[in-house]
Amino acid sequence: MSDIQEMKTLHTTITLILIILFTCIQIHLVRADTTTILDTGIPPIIVTQVELWGPISFYADGVRSCIDNNVSIGPWAIAWLELYNTKNAAMLINDVDIKDGNGEGGYPQITLGPNEHCYIQIQDRFTTRIGVGGGLGNGAPIHDNATIIFSYSIPSFAGKTHYKYSTPSLSDDYGDTRTWQQVDGKWIFKEANIIHEFPVKTTLLSPSRQAQYGIYAKDLNCKAGSVVIIKKSDPTNEYLQDTPVCVTLSSASKLVDRGWGVPLQEVPMPNTNSTLSYYVEGSKVDRIVPDLSDHGLTLSLETTGDSKMTLFVPRSFIDSPEIGDYASFNVTADGNKIDYHEHLTPTDRMFTILFQNGTKSIHVIPRPFTENQG
Repeated sequence: MSDIQEMKTLHTTITLILIILFTCIQIHLVRADTTTILDTGIPPIIVTQVELWGPISFYADGVRSCIDNNVSIGPWAIAWLELYNTKNAAMLINDVDIKDGNGEGGYPQITLGPNEHCYIQIQDRFTTRIGVGGGLGNGAPIHDNATIIFSYSIPSFAGKTHYKYSTPSLSDDYGDTRTWQQVDGKWIFKEANIIHEFPVKTTLLSPSRQAQYGIYAKDLNCKAGSVVIIKKSDPTNEYLQDTPVCVTLSSASKLVDRGWGVPLQEVPMPNTNSTLSYYVEGSKVDRIVPDLSDHGLTLSLETTGDSKMTLFVPRSFIDSPEIGDYASFNVTADGNKIDYHEHLTPTDRMFTILFQNGTKSIHVIPRPFTENQG
């Protein structure tokens, strides 16, 4: 082969290699352009309602769940979102991620029909456990100045398009059934507005079933005309689980008179906007005196035997910025320190206290912040 022919062959080979490389680069660039991040305009799926901190007893039936076949919210939902499909077409939603100040996590694929709503729980009583530090139990989720960032992708002919939708900074310090809702482009805080898309069941969970879900006596839902009483147990054993039941008003007074149970009582706390709930075996509470300076509480008693008391003290009263969720407490009976068991709920600190016959007063006071260090 002559030198000229070898040069032609080499030139042809190099040309083919360059064509192949250029084609691969073009294909790579085209594929890279098929996924687009859109930061402007109205995304197809938006957040229209936000519950940052709700009661564990909240329950809504006949709703469309975003991620499974369930048709209810709760009864252990503490925080949840309402999503809305703004398009008049079904949407297949992938790569779902929600950042809400309480951590972040991926979610499975969501299918949402034209102009449909769906609901997704972002916090429940199991994912808000705060650990040791004054008590074991469920602390409130982050509910001050929280911004919900909802990101996802929608598949398209060219690949998939990514979207990100953010709410303004929202706060909910109440632990009630009010939510933040987007109405005419504005965010308004008002009573929850649930879109029921399926027949609503009217069956009320039994008290025992509600208790299995972690709902305490204070938050039990009874039928109209019924009240909660607690079956008497061993007042010297704080670990023996109390059994709440719902009975009619007439039956409640008879059962209490016969010594079968004790009533759940609710009394306003003087000079505050809070209400104290409690039940006690073997004693009677004569007077409740809150101490506004140290967030403490004093109860005057009449005792007829060794007793057990369960107090539901509103966290809006007993917690303070200096103490926070990890406080411990000094609990005394007639000035002598006694043991107690404490459990946190989203709205209350629940104290179980054993005390002896003859006790005249119980004092509960948060320990100063410096005492909780080390």
